[in-house]
Amino acid sequence: MNIRRARKYYDKVFDLLQKHHEWFRQTIPLIASENITSPAVREAMITDLGHRYAEGTPGERVYAGCRYIDEIELITNEIAQKIFKGEFADSRPISGVNANLIAYTAFTQPGDVLFALKIPDGGHISMAPLRVGGTAGAVRGLDVKYFPFDPEEMNIDVEKTKKMVNELAKMGKPPKMVMFGASVFLFP
Repeated sequence: MNIRRARKYYDKVFDLLQKHHEWFRQTIPLIASENITSPAVREAMITDLGHRYAEGTPGERVYAGCRYIDEIELITNEIAQKIFKGEFADSRPISGVNANLIAYTAFTQPGDVLFALKIPDGGHISMAPLRVGGTAGAVRGLDVKYFPFDPEEMNIDVEKTKKMVNELAKMGKPPKMVMFGASVFLFP
């Protein structure tokens, strides 16, 4: 593709972006997950902050590179405490954990068995048991079982998993839900 043709595509996409922005300046989205953001928030979102993970709390993040995010979060928490006259405020946005909780609530009952990856194997905290504060265990009361994992292959050990599922089924506790998704992919 030559540069002129690439520029033509760029111009078309940029024009569509402008139309999209203009459309939303004149409408109010009625989708609960959408929001009308202030110019200050939009400006922050076009910086590196807009695509940076900051899972955890200030000073205790899962991902590196959050030094300034920590400072911003502490300031926004303080502002929220003052505005709402609260003893505590948490300015972190809600996330995909809510999607997992919705799935747990829709398809399981407390005590049901959930199969998921351990956090070190790429699993997400929301799929963890009560003892580590995972949404599945702490909020929904699921009996979380971890996939047997093959560290050499960086993947689920299918044969050991089949054996484990069969043993649980014999005990009358077959998995009610299986979460194959990962938060961190350990191999390309």
